[in-house]
Amino acid sequence: MKVFSQMEHERINAKEYPGTRQICSRCGSPTERCEKDAIYTDDGEGPLCPYCYHGTDEAIAITEV
Repeated sequence: MKVFSQMEHERINAKEYPGTRQICSRCGSPTERCEKDAIYTDDGEGPLCPYCYHGTDEAIAITEV
């Protein structure tokens, strides 16, 4: 059995066991959110990162009001 440093463990865990980390359905970046606070459009598109959500027609319509 090989002994890993804490940094090696963190790197391996981030790659192999991302846990509840969500990936944006538009750009593929982490959303920085979990299932409970995921961002979806009213049409069901998502999960989305905040950047991609702000580019949706839904978000643009809200900011124009």
